[in-house]
Amino acid sequence: MKKYLGQIIFNLIVAAAGAVLFTSTGILDSAATAVLGIVALMASLCAGNYFFVKLADEGKKAFQPDYIITEQTFDSLNEPESYLEVMKDLRNYSPCRQEAVRMVQQWELFKKKSATLNAISYQGGVYEVVNQDVESVMLNNMVLFMKRAAIMQSSSNNEMNEHRNYLRSLVASNDKILGDYTNLLIEASQLTGEDSGKAEIKSLNLLIESIRDYRKDLESGDMQ
Repeated sequence: MKKYLGQIIFNLIVAAAGAVLFTSTGILDSAATAVLGIVALMASLCAGNYFFVKLADEGKKAFQPDYIITEQTFDSLNEPESYLEVMKDLRNYSPCRQEAVRMVQQWELFKKKSATLNAISYQGGVYEVVNQDVESVMLNNMVLFMKRAAIMQSSSNNEMNEHRNYLRSLVASNDKILGDYTNLLIEASQLTGEDSGKAEIKSLNLLIESIRDYRKDLESGDMQ
């Protein structure tokens, strides 16, 4: 509904204006002027709706700046919430809408997993460090996503597939680490007492290794 709010408001305004025009003037007294008035009203509706449809095809919204990602975007990235707000805005940019939606969902899933890990294990120690590492990966992938979305804003249509493949690789990277996180939760939930604070469990080591592999790819330029 929110996506089409501008178009709905436009149609209501034109319809209301037409109703006022027809009832407060003598247009309806003459068949010729009535026909002209109706044609003019329909032409206005068609032109306005074409404008909204054309914007939607270009991945834009009415009264939205041509560029969603600007220099100020990166200056505003201070807290995780600010990263998330930018990703939510990118859900309205059609070339990367699906991937942006997925990235937001992944962040929300991570926060739930993080809270669960705190609930079923001793807080602090290696668990806390690994949780912070996962958060760092998620935020870093958001930044990489934003940078590629900025490039997409000035790219031609035949370049979009390459950019979208890159965005999908970021989503896949998050999925891999979140999957390892789930395995960690399962294994941690099976430990009791002081054992729940131990680091030497297979799933924890696998998660740490996934983060190391991610950083190696980043340093080698495979994820630039």
